[in-house]
Amino acid sequence: MKKIFPGILLALLAAFSVSGCGGSRIADLYDNEKEISSDSNSFNLDGIQQNIEGEKWTASVERLEGMDTVWSCKAQETTEAEFSYEITLYSGKLKVVLIDPEGALTTLAECDAAGEQNAGESISLEKGESRIKLAAGEDTRFDIQLEMTEGNFAELGF
Repeated sequence: MKKIFPGILLALLAAFSVSGCGGSRIADLYDNEKEISSDSNSFNLDGIQQNIEGEKWTASVERLEGMDTVWSCKAQETTEAEFSYEITLYSGKLKVVLIDPEGALTTLAECDAAGEQNAGESISLEKGESRIKLAAGEDTRFDIQLEMTEGNFAELGF
C-alpha cells in the first residue's frame, strides 16, 4: 500500500502540471472563427471603464480574454454605414470582427503587438442582424473607441 500511494501522487502531480501549461480555453477562442461567429459570448473580464454616447463606444480594459458582442444592427434592407476605430493595445492581442446575418466573419481591425491603430471605412450591412464582436487573446489590455452610424452599441461584459 505504501508503494502505490507515491505512484498515484506522482501521476496526479504530472496530470496537474500538464493541464496548467495548456493556456486558457477562453483565450484560445481568438483563433476560432466558428465560435466567434456564433451567437454566444464567452470571456474573462477584469477592470473596465466604458461609455456609450450615441454612435460612439469607448472603453479602457485592464484584462480581457475571449469574445463579446459590443454592437448589433437589424437592417430592414441592405444599408451603408460608416465605421471607425481607435485602439491602443498594451498587451495581448485583439481583433474587431463584423459578423453578417449569414454568420460570415470579416475582420475590421486586428492588433497583435503593443501600439496604436486607427482607421475608418464604409461598410455594407446586409438585410438581417449584423454584429460586431471583440475577440481577445490571453491577458489583453487595451483602450478602444468604436463609432458606427447604424445600429446600437452594448456594454462589454453585460
